[in-house]
Amino acid sequence: MSVPSPQPAPAPPVLVGFDGSSRSLAAARWAAREALAAGSPVRLLHVGQAWPAVQPISPEFQPVLGASESAARTVLSAVTDEIRAAHAGLTVEAATAEGGPGNEIPREAARSKAGLIVLGASGEDRHVVARLGSTALHVAGRAEVPVVLVREPAERAPHGRGVVVGIDPAGDHTAVLDFAYAWAARHALPLRAVYAVRGTPADPEPLEAAVAAAGARHPQVATTCVTRSGDPTELLLEEAAGADLLVVGRRHHRPLHGMGPTDHAVAHHAHSPVALIPHG
Repeated sequence: MSVPSPQPAPAPPVLVGFDGSSRSLAAARWAAREALAAGSPVRLLHVGQAWPAVQPISPEFQPVLGASESAARTVLSAVTDEIRAAHAGLTVEAATAEGGPGNEIPREAARSKAGLIVLGASGEDRHVVARLGSTALHVAGRAEVPVVLVREPAERAPHGRGVVVGIDPAGDHTAVLDFAYAWAARHALPLRAVYAVRGTPADPEPLEAAVAAAGARHPQVATTCVTRSGDPTELLLEEAAGADLLVVGRRHHRPLHGMGPTDHAVAHHAHSPVALIPHG
């Protein structure tokens, strides 16, 4: 009797924080393309305000609150239908929750064992928190899985500069490089690893060794290593101009919003989608 071969584990879902805005719609469309390429389902989550179930809510507010919730569900359903129609074979789910999005999105990511969170980030407001959005800032700084911030519009040039990955000289390169290489391999794009440090020119050996180890697992990805001295934020933004994706690390257990000055500034100013990978 032949023993059936074990079935591969299903790919983890891609979770999208959806609030009905144009930036969250851009994030949903970007996430759908990524989920289809990775063989993952996509899950849209709308988090609404948790209103008290008891008085003192005045009766005149109840129709307004009911209409708001109904409108959110209608938009969520429409976007779900749009994504299914645009990507045959893609599993698309939608869910709603009540509470604060900054807490509920990471909670849903843990519950659903999501492998990636995708959020919209507006590029129009000059204020840091407003531009990233308080939800995006909170989730990106505290999530236990990679978070991608998608700018409006979400259209990506099919032959852009590829993937740019920033290497923190004091960080753990493995998770950051593995994510960048896997994404580059999935989209048949080249990868450019940037080792940006302040002060005198840096020793390129640590970067080259880390990149070589990760590159050995993805030999099909054409790789370039760049070592530059200067302000890491400015150098990464310059290198990532026209990139399909900028990948940077984000250390665990930072105070406040959970992001360091470089990853925070890069996430704020980059025009390309930015992947923040937790490590350390």
